Amino acid sequence: MSILNGPRLNFWGGIRTDVSLPNNSPTIPYDGNDEWPLFDLTTSTLAPGAQSYTDDQLNNMINAPDGDYYTAGGWNHYGQHVVDIQNALISSQGNPGGISTTGDMVGQPVYLLGSVDPVTGQGPVSGPMMVDLDPTSSTTTQIFVGGLQIGGNSDIQLLIRSNTVCSSFDVAGRVLLPAKMDAPGSFHASGTFQLTFPLSSIVSWNQNSAGLRSIIQAPGATGIVLRFVMFEMCPTMTTEQLDADYGAGRYTPNPSIGRVIGTLAPAFADEPLNCQPGRQLVNQSTGNAGYADLGNNGYLSIDMVNVIPKETFRAVRDDITSPIGPNANYGPVTITAGTTTLATLEPTNRFLFDYYVYGGIVDLPLTANQIQAVRTAALAINAPGKVAGSTLQATESTYRVYADQRNVYLEDYPNGLSLTLQVRYLGGPVQSTTEIDLQAAAPAVYDEPQYWDFLDFPASLTVDAGQLAVSFPVTVKPGSAAQAGFVALTCTANGLPSSGYFTSFRKYAQTDFGIPAGTTITWELMYPNVLRFHYLAFPAMSRYIPLNQRDAIMAAKNPILARTSDAYKGTTLFMPVVRSMSPCQRALLRAFLTGEPWQPPQ
Repeated sequence: MSILNGPRLNFWGGIRTDVSLPNNSPTIPYDGNDEWPLFDLTTSTLAPGAQSYTDDQLNNMINAPDGDYYTAGGWNHYGQHVVDIQNALISSQGNPGGISTTGDMVGQPVYLLGSVDPVTGQGPVSGPMMVDLDPTSSTTTQIFVGGLQIGGNSDIQLLIRSNTVCSSFDVAGRVLLPAKMDAPGSFHASGTFQLTFPLSSIVSWNQNSAGLRSIIQAPGATGIVLRFVMFEMCPTMTTEQLDADYGAGRYTPNPSIGRVIGTLAPAFADEPLNCQPGRQLVNQSTGNAGYADLGNNGYLSIDMVNVIPKETFRAVRDDITSPIGPNANYGPVTITAGTTTLATLEPTNRFLFDYYVYGGIVDLPLTANQIQAVRTAALAINAPGKVAGSTLQATESTYRVYADQRNVYLEDYPNGLSLTLQVRYLGGPVQSTTEIDLQAAAPAVYDEPQYWDFLDFPASLTVDAGQLAVSFPVTVKPGSAAQAGFVALTCTANGLPSSGYFTSFRKYAQTDFGIPAGTTITWELMYPNVLRFHYLAFPAMSRYIPLNQRDAIMAAKNPILARTSDAYKGTTLFMPVVRSMSPCQRALLRAFLTGEPWQPPQ
């Protein structure tokens, strides 16, 4: 478990996510109807009742003030989905038991990068992109990334170019107070992301750096793993400020800004790429999780960045780069394995008080007796105090099921796919035959069966004693080609909810739009079926190419054809960045742009 028991570079700073919001719900408040149907988000088209309205009328409805909470379309209609880290600097480095705030990499900035153009080799011209697989769900967020850089452009210490994607985990409580503020309820929560870059993706690095050498040249290392947590997020502008901005016709983006804490470490071949390994401890009050691993060095290392919540949201809304400050003070924190006490840490302990400086990771030296207890008993973290009605009681999920496959687009697997689950008992192989139950359900608002009941998979799996992983096939049910929707497939060990893990799927509809094959596609056939939804839900795109203007679309024919092709699919440059356009919609758009006779994809 490289993040927990190997060399590390830890960093903290600010982060900004500029996501567009109207697609988070298929409805908006309008004309006395709190749930007026606007979109069909499964097909990325307008709802039938909205189709008779003009684009201007619908834009005005989306941007209309919604009482005391932003607009009918949410707090950011004009976001470009770019993610950028703000003034995040390496704050400590070293190995467990020797993490120091001094070192050759301390003070160096850390950046996530967008993709280099896969055809021209130019760029990157933008940053990573945040995308929801299911825009109505709070747990299907992904960030498409094109690389990593440490150091400024004039003094690059490490440069990586690699297209990858990470998905959100542990979306749960991280900030206790206030109960409400002028922001979405997610200001209470955090989201954890992990991604892995192979060593082969390193373009350049400072080989004189001891900190980088310890990671890149770690024995057996196959890559570099990055875990980062974002929390204390809120829109830059308040409701009053956004309404005034829209009222003046400026339509300024209103990104969400907050804090980020991260760790870089060596990655190894037997570890998951984008899901944290280790023994999972869940805070029973907030639902957030920490991860622990017993290394060969006699240390138990615990990623506690999310275990202890922050008591209050930051005092200054737009201040995301000053010191984060300590977490809530519950009194002395005791860590145990069964009945054996491993350590008791005072709130003033540097790894608790200045936790963010150390990546939120605590390393505990253990005796031989303590090591034996850790190997055979469940872990727990407790403290005697109560803060804002919250207690600190984090207990280990004795069984844990996890996987790299978090968000899946079924178009990428026309013949089905195989899901591989890692199954653990107290961090090791299961000790007896274990049953994994599988169940599919709607992840959010599209809860009628026609929107989610399209998967074929086994009802249960059996894991034998000593076994670490199990795989099973997932296919689309026969006769479901025309269905579009979202589904979450939950895996549970021995019926224990604490072991639950889910993979979310998006399925696009296979359709000919009622257009006979061989038809020459006109603007009137293409726009309502493809671009109109994107013009209304993501107007930031129209600041580059007006999506509702035929001549502008034809003038940009070549870049549109390129950016909607499969060559760009795994990059941050794919169009649309939110991946809401189905293969059939892309085919219809291409037929319009090229003039080729219409032929729906199979």
